[in-house]
Amino acid sequence: MTTDEVGQITGHDAALTRLKTHKERVLYALEHLPRGCTVEDVRRWLSKQGQLVPSRSHAAPIVNDWRARNGVTDTSGHVLLTPELLAKLDEVDRGVAAKAAPVAVEAPTVVLKPVGAPPVDVPAREAVPDEAPAPADAPKPHGAAGFYAVALLSIGVSVDTSWRFFEQRLGISDTWERVALFSVMEAALVACGWAMRGGVRQNGRPGPARLVAWALTAFAAFAALSLSGPVAGTARVLLGPVLGLVMLHLALGIEIRAARRRTTTWARVGRELRERLLSLLGLGDDHRDALARTRDRAALRAAKLAIASRWTPWRKARLRKALHASHVAHDPAQRDRMLRELGVLQHADKLAETTQPAPW
Repeated sequence: MTTDEVGQITGHDAALTRLKTHKERVLYALEHLPRGCTVEDVRRWLSKQGQLVPSRSHAAPIVNDWRARNGVTDTSGHVLLTPELLAKLDEVDRGVAAKAAPVAVEAPTVVLKPVGAPPVDVPAREAVPDEAPAPADAPKPHGAAGFYAVALLSIGVSVDTSWRFFEQRLGISDTWERVALFSVMEAALVACGWAMRGGVRQNGRPGPARLVAWALTAFAAFAALSLSGPVAGTARVLLGPVLGLVMLHLALGIEIRAARRRTTTWARVGRELRERLLSLLGLGDDHRDALARTRDRAALRAAKLAIASRWTPWRKARLRKALHASHVAHDPAQRDRMLRELGVLQHADKLAETTQPAPW
């Protein structure tokens, strides 16, 4: 580096340090760069001078205004930075910065000054804190709260059954004694439900508390049948602990599906069967609306009826109806689609005669 270049760098550094705003630094860079420079050229030059680089969205209006005032219209083939494009570029910059390492180590800025020159204050860059990126929030299950509420409400039926069972079958008539004893089973059911919910949220499995809950449900069924007989007892147990446990399982199923990060084999099989059934019914997700599907099926039906034998029942009437439904009289694209279908059907027997090059 020559003496003139060293003096020029020192002069730029001292002048930029005296400027207070980003706008003044950008204008200074534009005055000392070629007239056809771009926003990125300005930001790159300021970075080489050891200055804080303004954002692209902040520097672009200043550069465009300076070009308009100075009659600079040649952008050398660069794309004009519109506000929409600037917003997208800023989003890309933020995404790249988020993926970068949490600690950025920057080389010290070296400022060359002639001997005897006054010291120049160089603004220090802020250090990036050594923080690990925050983990992504776990997906929140939607719809489970209603099932949990119904499960809690069903406890009321079981409470009434236990209250009457302790008095009429176990002979406990004292009120306070029954208050202390009758809700043992209901408290155990609530505890089992709470343990199942914790197991599902921890490892995706309800754990052994599920077996205890079903055993308590079986005892509740015995108490209800013994108290009210087969008809009323069945209603008591179905609307009580059985309904509560079923609602609990539905709520836990929602939480399992919300927290599961991999798809099981049976889920993939079910999804594949569903997609094949929809495709067989002509309802596959191919971005067509119902009217387009109806017209496409009518066009294919018209092509098939056109080459069908004359013994086909009501062939002409069905063909006219299919042509009307396919809208080929008013839609050239639909008419071309029907004619292509007709051509393929007419010459299907010549497909085997087509000579193809060897694939290897």
